[in-house]
Amino acid sequence: MLGVGLHLSALGRPTDALPPAEQAVILYRELAERYPDRSLSNLGITFSELGRAAEASQAHQEANRLMPPGAASDPED
Repeated sequence: MLGVGLHLSALGRPTDALPPAEQAVILYRELAERYPDRSLSNLGITFSELGRAAEASQAHQEANRLMPPGAASDPED
């Protein structure tokens, strides 16, 4: 859904782009209930691509908070 919204926006159709982008946000929120650390990060990316920086930051911060200890570290270190 997000891809459809982004393509419509790139075609100069922001009004048409909003509903599929909002649907993508809804789907990411549903996934976040099951896989919070991964899906909240994706939700943050979605918000960022929609130009909603404050919501993107909040989703990324929440994803980082929920991430299991050591999950963000590089396994090669």
